[in-house]
Amino acid sequence: MPKLTKNVIDQHDPADKDYFVWDSEVKGFSCRVWPSGKKTYMFVYRSPLNQKKVFFKIGVHGNITVDEARIEAKKLSSAVASGHDPREQKQEKIIEQKQSMLFGYFFSIFKEKYMTTDYKDQGRNNMSLANVHVLPRFAENKLDEITARDIKQFLESLSHITTTANRCFALLSIMFKKAEEWEYLPPKSNPCTGVKKYKENKKQRFLDRSELLKLEESLNQQEREQKGSYYTVNALRLALYIGCRKSNILKLEWENVHLKEHYVFLPDTKIGEGACPLNKKAYDLLVSLKRQEGNPYVFPGKVPGKPLAEIKTAWRQILKRAGIKDFRFHDLRHSFASLSLSQGVDLYTVSKLLGHKNIATTTRYAHLELEKLKDASNKMAEVFG
Repeated sequence: MPKLTKNVIDQHDPADKDYFVWDSEVKGFSCRVWPSGKKTYMFVYRSPLNQKKVFFKIGVHGNITVDEARIEAKKLSSAVASGHDPREQKQEKIIEQKQSMLFGYFFSIFKEKYMTTDYKDQGRNNMSLANVHVLPRFAENKLDEITARDIKQFLESLSHITTTANRCFALLSIMFKKAEEWEYLPPKSNPCTGVKKYKENKKQRFLDRSELLKLEESLNQQEREQKGSYYTVNALRLALYIGCRKSNILKLEWENVHLKEHYVFLPDTKIGEGACPLNKKAYDLLVSLKRQEGNPYVFPGKVPGKPLAEIKTAWRQILKRAGIKDFRFHDLRHSFASLSLSQGVDLYTVSKLLGHKNIATTTRYAHLELEKLKDASNKMAEVFG
């Protein structure tokens, strides 16, 4: 077993399996030769913490010299002799470096790992909030130095636009939650914990009967006059008929439409997988809908193979023609709930139809059911003359 030198290492050719060339001077120091021809300096030792064998990579032959690798191996050997595990120390150092990272740099990681996947439905709005409000305030701060006081002061600076403040707060909350999960912050260090967001009066806009008729007529006229609005019009109709969220409607694929069983499977909702029953109106619409060859989506967009994305222009035209003001796509979902209750469907069933995790979320519509119960109670009162 010779002392490792550049000449000694260069003389060892790759084999069918990787093998070690050991150094005679420093116990555990070696060069690992891979079948690919790559050669890696290693330090092999038994952890003083659990006596398990550890293969610690020092560096790649060619990127560092054998003398540099030997110096590092000696340091590692001293650490082990002192009762420390170099691998654990390395991990602690990585975590320390991660936690002292600038917020702006972590945001780029969060964007790549989370916003473009799990959080993608809100991605565009959140990017706008981040660029306009969050990053200008926190980008140059170290991640582990941002406190609850900083969060509160930030919210106070946006107190004149409470809705925006709350959306920014929600974004910060999920960011710091992920920072903990990914070990960029220690557990239970989220500075948003305990900070209260502003109270909002949740906007509830429902279509009344006359508006519903006007909307249906406007949808029909849009389809007749604007051939390019065919899929947009029918996406809006389906949203009104079954009360699903916008993302579930626009991203619905034909493989998840079960016409025979009268339901659609929703693989990605706010509460996980789900299914939505098809009433007759929704069933008839889907049966009559034209399918675009080569596109898996029920409502295909302009880009081949992609779903419908831009509906705002047609939606504004439809609302303007119908004379309906202050009404959003999401309000179709509210209207579905309102119309269901008015037809005698109970609150619990409406909650299930809307795909709410628990009925508490549906209580915003409780006043509608209460009106229905008042009518029932008044009918009962007629018995007394």
